[in-house]
Amino acid sequence: MGEHLEKRFRFTTSWNYEKEEEWLNGLSAQGLHFKKAGAFNSFFTRNPSVRYTYRLDYQPGLTKERLEEYKDLYQDAGWEYVSSYKGAWHYFRTEWESGDLPKLYTDTESLTEHYKKIQRVIGILMLTNVIIFSTNMVNVLNHYSGVWGIILPVACIYVLLFGLLGYGYAKTGKKIKKITS
Repeated sequence: MGEHLEKRFRFTTSWNYEKEEEWLNGLSAQGLHFKKAGAFNSFFTRNPSVRYTYRLDYQPGLTKERLEEYKDLYQDAGWEYVSSYKGAWHYFRTEWESGDLPKLYTDTESLTEHYKKIQRVIGILMLTNVIIFSTNMVNVLNHYSGVWGIILPVACIYVLLFGLLGYGYAKTGKKIKKITS
């Protein structure tokens, strides 16, 4: 029989991944330890005898060999690889110690590149969705009449999506500016 997993629901955005780290660290203090992530949920095991500090890193598209090198690099620095989400977000932990919590990125240059990588992906998502939305609207308007009952709700959803992605892009830009100034 396998270990019992507890499920917790949570919506997290990539530009606020630090809040996800805080949440995981808070749950660990309560004896719940991260095991794996899903789209809107995470799974945990319970063990009140230990506490961890969790950190996330965004490294999409790693080959199997590169992933092993990447995990070894952090293991040598004292981090345990826990899991990944969609092969892009990687979860690490180390035993908790009082004082300042350890970080994966300790220099300004690496942290700046980390945020720029996240910002690029958000920008690509925005651009891709603008193209898809524009193409669909042109096709619908040219081929169908009386479809405002469809167009208006879809347009509202896209406006919300563009707003959310734009907010994330700007928020990540502010983080970059803050650490480079």
